[in-house]
Amino acid sequence: MNGKIKVLFLDIDNTLLDFDAAAAWAMEQCFQKAGLEYKSEMFAAFTEENNKIWQRIERKELTMDDLFYVRWQAILGHLGLEADGVEMEKEFRILLNLSAVPVDGAEEILTYLKEKDYCLCAASNGPYGQQINRLKKVDMLKYFAHCFVSEKVGADKPGKAFFDGCMKELPGVCPEECMMIGDSLTADITGGRAYGMSTCWYVPSVEKYREEKEKSGKPADYIIHDLLELKKIL
Repeated sequence: MNGKIKVLFLDIDNTLLDFDAAAAWAMEQCFQKAGLEYKSEMFAAFTEENNKIWQRIERKELTMDDLFYVRWQAILGHLGLEADGVEMEKEFRILLNLSAVPVDGAEEILTYLKEKDYCLCAASNGPYGQQINRLKKVDMLKYFAHCFVSEKVGADKPGKAFFDGCMKELPGVCPEECMMIGDSLTADITGGRAYGMSTCWYVPSVEKYREEKEKSGKPADYIIHDLLELKKIL
């Protein structure tokens, strides 16, 4: 066990749960309900537009409430299609609640970290009910002492206010005793580092890691390509 670190903040989407797999399935169902033809290559448009929107939320250019009205309009516009974007967002959220696909090694590493007596905290941007339901669905909620989700905290990662809200629930703990683990350099790593936490970037794609390393050197204190590599760190 890393003697200095007591509390682990773990991102949910594309860190513990495979958001892309769930979103692709939900997108296909939404298209069918809207009478649109879905092709698997269309998911690239979802990823591109969804990432842009979340980056705008992180920069406080948009709010979580705005997500409801802009996500599918942007995706449909990108694809040159027309449909009721708000209705698609409603359906998409219902379907996401039904779908939770664990990332390889997630259950094993959570069991390991819990047995090592770390205080585990989920740390996610997103709708609170959706994230809690998805963790319940894969029986992961039991591992967490706290679930910090932006809708409930009242602020988004990577903002200081998000981490301030988390730390209020962890009396006596200082940032130096915490590690933020996640797949997003902007939300997880930048946010955790700015707050004074240790950081661990989970990046399954070695190619993506190399591209980032060329741009900015070592982006996090630790870098892993497989969740089970955390056993070597913690």
